[in-house]
Amino acid sequence: MKKRFIIILCIALLAGLLLAAPAPVAAAPRAQALPPENSSADPGRAQSFIQLVNNWTAPEPSDQSSLDLPQANPDLVIYLTFDDGPDPKWTPQILALLQKYHATAVFYEIGRNARSYPQISLAVAEAGQMIGLHGYNHIELPKLGYSDFYLEVIDTRDAIRDALSGRPELAKQLTPCLRPPYGAVSDSVYSYAYDMNYAISMWHLDTRDWTGISGEEILQQVEKGLEPYRVVLMHDGGEDRSETVRGLELVLHELTLRGYHFEPYCTVTGQEFNR
Repeated sequence: MKKRFIIILCIALLAGLLLAAPAPVAAAPRAQALPPENSSADPGRAQSFIQLVNNWTAPEPSDQSSLDLPQANPDLVIYLTFDDGPDPKWTPQILALLQKYHATAVFYEIGRNARSYPQISLAVAEAGQMIGLHGYNHIELPKLGYSDFYLEVIDTRDAIRDALSGRPELAKQLTPCLRPPYGAVSDSVYSYAYDMNYAISMWHLDTRDWTGISGEEILQQVEKGLEPYRVVLMHDGGEDRSETVRGLELVLHELTLRGYHFEPYCTVTGQEFNR
């Protein structure tokens, strides 16, 4: 009601200005209307009123960053995970898609990448996503003794902590979870991780996005093994991830339509039970 009153008032004031001209003229199209050249009215004032009316009558902009999603089934949970970031090109694109579908995932980051792109690690945490460790140099952990294993973990943790240091409230986004590079594990890896209070994070569904398959094939890989509480492996760094981005959007869209929602496999309190 208030908006309507203001529009009417603006139009009335504009009409008063135009009546001051020697002769009336036909109205020009909206947003192009200007007083005639021989008008005694002030063109600047008239144009200001026209712009004000245009602003009040223009349609409200829509938020394209988020969707009006269907109601999710609380029993249909999928855990999305991303390895090999952070990456300044691909990680932001993945973050935008997760935000669009109200999805939370875990990003298992390589320590040297977090050192190189701390602002991207910070963006992951700021987006409400969780961060796990993927080793500092992305080397096979079973080949390491305890001292080298310890450094791979601690150096990665410290790189991420440093990236978040300016925002202490985001410390809760860093989790005590470790994804072994290449999925290579051994009894010693589990033992070392346990001694350091870290959980080993594996997966159920490998999308094989690392092979360069298309986005449609990534969706097919997920659909083949789709069950509630499955952990899905994808990548946000290391190579060209354009098809990963395409595949992720297809997965998010299709699974959302089926009633699934996306929760983090690991949080600051530890790892979800591996069903």
